[in-house]
Amino acid sequence: MTQLEFVNTFKRMEDKMFRLAKMMLISTDEASDAVQEVLTKLWVKKEQLNRISNTDAYFMRAVRNFCLDRIKSKQAKEQRLDNIEFRIKALSAEKQYDNHEAVSIVQKLLLHLPEKQRLIIQLRDVEGYEFKEIAMILDMNENAIRTALSRARKTLKKALIKHYEYGLQQNRQYS
Repeated sequence: MTQLEFVNTFKRMEDKMFRLAKMMLISTDEASDAVQEVLTKLWVKKEQLNRISNTDAYFMRAVRNFCLDRIKSKQAKEQRLDNIEFRIKALSAEKQYDNHEAVSIVQKLLLHLPEKQRLIIQLRDVEGYEFKEIAMILDMNENAIRTALSRARKTLKKALIKHYEYGLQQNRQYS
């Protein structure tokens, strides 16, 4: 892969790589660092990238693997917990339009899903990847991805219904 091809591929993928890293690591700074580290590692291997059939999936998988390594480290775990608590407090303190409120509720609910399900929702529903690409990124079977995505969506749907039903009951009590 030439330098120009590498730069063009990276520019095309940079935002997606960052969003995946941020979803996994929570911290914006850590996500930015992760993308830069992965970029450096991929740059060293740029000659070998010509053999890769789907460079987009390869770049995303590299970010995923790097983030998983970071999460495994004790320092990243502690920082991640702090950031999750901060994020939940920040989200609960926000008072916004109904549509934006629904998004923040979904973000909170996503934190309670298993890691694989969160990753699959991020890659499929946010990033728009096809099941085949997600299978390559996560090193999973396509059917397993479909099943996990279905379960994650059902879990989110039930939690949203429960949340809004609770809110209606509270409003009726005070009316």
